Amino acid sequence: MKAKFFVEETREACEARAAEYFGCNKELLTFEVLSGEEPDAQMWKLIAIEGSHTAIENMDACYGIHYEPGGVYLELFKEHGTGKKLDGQLVIQHILRKNISDVSVGAVQNLMAEFQGRTKIAPEQKEFVCGEDITVEISENDLEAHARLTPPEPGGASLDLETAKKKLAAAGVVYGIDEIALAEMIETKEYVWSRLIAKATMPEDGLDGKVIFNFSKDERTGRPRETEAGKVDYRSLDLFEPVEAGQLLVTRELATEGKPGMTVKGKELKNKPGKEAVFPRGKNVEINEDKTLMRSMCSGMVQYQNHSVNVSNVYKINGDCDIGVGNIDFDGSVLISGSVRTGHTIKATGGVSIGGMLEAATIIAGGNVEVKGGMQGGGKGRIEAGGTVTALYIERGTVIADGEVNIDVSIHSTIETGGSLIAKGKRGAIIGGRTGAAGNVVASFIGAVSHTQTEVVVGVVLGKRERVQFLEKEIARLDGEIVKLDQLDAYLEKSKEKMDYETWDKLNRSGIENRKLNQESKEEFNAEMEGLKYELEHATDGKIHVFETVFPGSKIIIGSDIYKVNDEISFATFKFKDGKVVYGSCEISKPKD
Repeated sequence: MKAKFFVEETREACEARAAEYFGCNKELLTFEVLSGEEPDAQMWKLIAIEGSHTAIENMDACYGIHYEPGGVYLELFKEHGTGKKLDGQLVIQHILRKNISDVSVGAVQNLMAEFQGRTKIAPEQKEFVCGEDITVEISENDLEAHARLTPPEPGGASLDLETAKKKLAAAGVVYGIDEIALAEMIETKEYVWSRLIAKATMPEDGLDGKVIFNFSKDERTGRPRETEAGKVDYRSLDLFEPVEAGQLLVTRELATEGKPGMTVKGKELKNKPGKEAVFPRGKNVEINEDKTLMRSMCSGMVQYQNHSVNVSNVYKINGDCDIGVGNIDFDGSVLISGSVRTGHTIKATGGVSIGGMLEAATIIAGGNVEVKGGMQGGGKGRIEAGGTVTALYIERGTVIADGEVNIDVSIHSTIETGGSLIAKGKRGAIIGGRTGAAGNVVASFIGAVSHTQTEVVVGVVLGKRERVQFLEKEIARLDGEIVKLDQLDAYLEKSKEKMDYETWDKLNRSGIENRKLNQESKEEFNAEMEGLKYELEHATDGKIHVFETVFPGSKIIIGSDIYKVNDEISFATFKFKDGKVVYGSCEISKPKD
């Protein structure tokens, strides 16, 4: 909306000049009388506003710069009703755009303080026609810049993209410029709205390093484990986390530096680098040079305590292995200070040491087994060891060991050892059951005064004799199957003309295939049995040394011969000679306890 001051001797003269200035009938203008109605007034002073009274009811404040003979004048017009007040900054920016020479800053300030009026602000000069321009507003923190396109005055030049960029640079905006938005604003002549034209890049703080544990640090639940079939095994409890040698335990992700940012004025915004995570200590672990990987140096169990990852190849149980501990399956050695109760199973790739007794339980170890309190097997207790077995006594149990077996007493038990069996101590007795050793057997007593049936075999473990017995039964079974196939052949020969060919051929082919399989199996079993029998017949190096007495009811087996003891024999060594088991005086001295 336009407005203009007019001063004339009469009101009519003012209105006539206004109509001429605006190029319209005076009825289309609204006049406000500032002075002239007073009785002593010499001149009339009016404000002519383009528009009707209704149109200007809530008119915004406005201004005008006029180039007239005698000077350049600034006119200010107050707002009407709810109209917006004058933005002094816009007025000043317009004056600067007009390139007015010798502007009186004081005159401008005084007029703006009065909010309305007319004053001379500069001497007479030719008007500079403003072209299209761009104004820039930068946010207080220099993170954003908004631009507004200012329209040209009539006859003013248009703004091109390159000039607009230079104006942005002159205003301090040198980074993050949205050239697409800038070009669009210039092309569409968007004069009304301010547009975001540049945006800072915010800094990216570095990520903190972190340590990833590839095992559970949680306290073990001790709860029964669920089997693959979905059942709960109440003897297998969650008491430790097993690991294998070389297993990855801990991974550390290094912190990152991050990236700095940049304000629209080109000032760097500093980023915060991430903090490195502290790598844990460890025992029996291997850590790479840059401390990013930790691996187990041995198989066993892993624990996280006091910021330390510890791998142990020994699983220790303070007390008994009972329902509260459950079964144990450990890749390493197991050390139990108490006893192992009935029904439990302990498996270890290493050794097993039991400080108390072993009841009707099972021990399977890849190494040595020691039972300080002895075994009360109840006919179900069992020890399998890849190394030696040492126990105070074995009662109604089974021991199978690759290495030497050392006991004080064996009572109605089965013992097989790939080494020697040494029964020493206060009693040093083998009473009842079957005992076999690939090496020697050394004892104080074999059998009992009650003539308890006791069998001692040396030179070969009992498993080989049992294997021979199994093979003999299998060969007999295969012979029976071959007889049945012979009967089938005879039947097919008689029925060839009577039976349909498809059925006959199917039965004939089945018979041929089964005969082939049975014959191959029989040949394999015969070859294995011959080898075992040869080994049994020639396993004659072992000896049995008895320091005290061998009682009647005992059997001494060496190689292919069996010696049945009918009378007490004292201080003797049994050995194989000339195809028979013979004995003479004990060839070794009784060791001191």
